[in-house]
Amino acid sequence: MENQQRNFGTWQLTSIMISSMIGVGILIIPRTATKLLHQMGWLGPIAGVLIASVAVAAIVYLGNQFPGSTFVEFMPRIFGGAIGTLCVFLFILYQFLNAGITARLFGEVVVTSVLPQTPLEVIIITLLLLVMFLCCHEIEVVARINELLIPFLLFPSLLIPLVSFMNADWYNLLPFQVESWKQVMKTGLNTYTLYTGYELLMVYFAFAIPGARLGMASVTGMSFALVVYLITVVAGITVFGYEELQRLVWPTLELVKVTQRTGWFLERFESAFLAIWVASVFTTIGNMLYATIFSLRRWFRKGIRFQRITAIVIMVPLFFLTLVPQNIVELFSYTQHLTAVGFLITIIIPILLAITQFMRNQFNKGREVNNEKGGT
Repeated sequence: MENQQRNFGTWQLTSIMISSMIGVGILIIPRTATKLLHQMGWLGPIAGVLIASVAVAAIVYLGNQFPGSTFVEFMPRIFGGAIGTLCVFLFILYQFLNAGITARLFGEVVVTSVLPQTPLEVIIITLLLLVMFLCCHEIEVVARINELLIPFLLFPSLLIPLVSFMNADWYNLLPFQVESWKQVMKTGLNTYTLYTGYELLMVYFAFAIPGARLGMASVTGMSFALVVYLITVVAGITVFGYEELQRLVWPTLELVKVTQRTGWFLERFESAFLAIWVASVFTTIGNMLYATIFSLRRWFRKGIRFQRITAIVIMVPLFFLTLVPQNIVELFSYTQHLTAVGFLITIIIPILLAITQFMRNQFNKGREVNNEKGGT
């Protein structure tokens, strides 16, 4: 296996994190957050980020403990051969399935909103071909693509919800009363998935330059995602009310349509918004699949040629995977099932890895102290 240069700076890691987290989920978060919490749905993104932050802290700790190593290397070292190998397999499988679901959601949005006469298969194939091209390059290209596209993601993600406040009815946020904190926790377990993508840092942290601030990159990325999701939910509640949000398939897209009626933008502004959103989804799926394929490369200790062949071959089963759900209701059902599995992969396993490594370090320190005492 060839040595990879460590040349990701703090900003590049931040760009990768933000691009990985903000994608399809931004279109549905107002409905997800208000399903149980109603007018207090803005608590959903906050509860979700608190849950995700625990796993992110664990991943940052692991990144500092194993510089230059991906999860493929440090999982077996921490958990042992058999369990570590199983965890590596589960992580790769989860990213593959998650990429397939995300690609299908992308296709559904484009077909229902912009290109109703275009076959769904054509939309998905086009996206997968672009991602395949990205996956055939070295990992530095991923960092450059994310760094290049991040400004186009940041500006509209904040502008659209803020401008839609012109049509807001702030009384829709009342009363400020939480009926059940149990519902807040349930909503948090649903909305934390909007931040998934942070687990990819277990791959990309391995290429951080010495001195890169992994904690700063993680905090900045999580903070930006929280702000975007929070103001999007607040905008949805104030403009539509929580009852209406439950009837909308893509609530954020409806916010864009409301925004264009204010006279600030050109006609059919949702098409321009979706053009920018397409770039966001491309980086999300690209980061997922690149991490998947690159992890296979590290696992089998191969070079770039193996990665390119794998990128081409893996797109075939991925394409057919995207076509398994027969309709959008079934698609959302599959997404819920994947969320339950994802909790193990993205929350439980990173935390257990960090705890095990921390305890091992403490044990080794204690043994060293005892050996020093015995020597004196």
